[in-house]
Amino acid sequence: MDLVTINTPHLSIEGQSRAGHETWFRVRELNAAFDIGRCPDQLIGTSDIFVTHAHLDHAVGIPFYAGQRQLHRMTGGRVYVPADAAEGMREIMTLYERITGATFDEVEVIGLAAGDVVRLGKTHEVRVHRATHRVAANAYEVIELRHRLRDEFAGCDEHEIMELRRNGVSVTEEWRRSMLFYTGDTDRGILETNDELYQSEVLMIECSFITTGHEERAAKYRHIHFDDIAEFAGRFENETIVLTHFSRRYSHAVIHDEIRRRCPAVLRDRIRLALPERYQRL
Repeated sequence: MDLVTINTPHLSIEGQSRAGHETWFRVRELNAAFDIGRCPDQLIGTSDIFVTHAHLDHAVGIPFYAGQRQLHRMTGGRVYVPADAAEGMREIMTLYERITGATFDEVEVIGLAAGDVVRLGKTHEVRVHRATHRVAANAYEVIELRHRLRDEFAGCDEHEIMELRRNGVSVTEEWRRSMLFYTGDTDRGILETNDELYQSEVLMIECSFITTGHEERAAKYRHIHFDDIAEFAGRFENETIVLTHFSRRYSHAVIHDEIRRRCPAVLRDRIRLALPERYQRL
């Protein structure tokens, strides 16, 4: 498997993703990861892991993550999973504790449903969306939170601002920016029902199938075919669109060349492929 590094103006993303094998991505600025795959060493020190669904290529590394953090005496690990999968994952952790004699108390498995919000530090939160897949699945949106001066006070100098504050005037307002939307495994239903994914600065979206003849396979297994993305090309406002989770039946060259051939011009300069650098840009 090839380690992928993608740098955007505000985020450094690394990871790897092939359907049925392993998917995980770490965002350095957040000390957070999206999916855990088999849990590579890069994720052991990551405090917050947002798992989209329970399929093994996305979630099998959870017990290993807990075991490694226990071994290295790390505290405070949190693994977020779809609410419907949380109890089952806790049972798996309990089973591993029983058969290995280990204790995984320091890692918390937390169930999340659509609409839930998790705070990451002082300036970010993760909002949960519903993905449309064969099992319970979440998509995750990272939102940056800042406070900025209200427009009506833009011309005021420092002393005037201080005087307004002394008089009890609120001179700032909360400013929110959607920095990242991560779909995990899903089908085209998320493109039809979720408006937020089109507006995030960076969109990471699965694209398991790309060639002619695989449209029915995509629908059967509830994955996205690139033609689904192309159909909605005019709606994407994202600065960067990262395609992930390609089927292993395709080589790097086939993925790159086929997507380039099929890609609408309006998307071509914004798309990045979760492949080695040579193949990332169309």
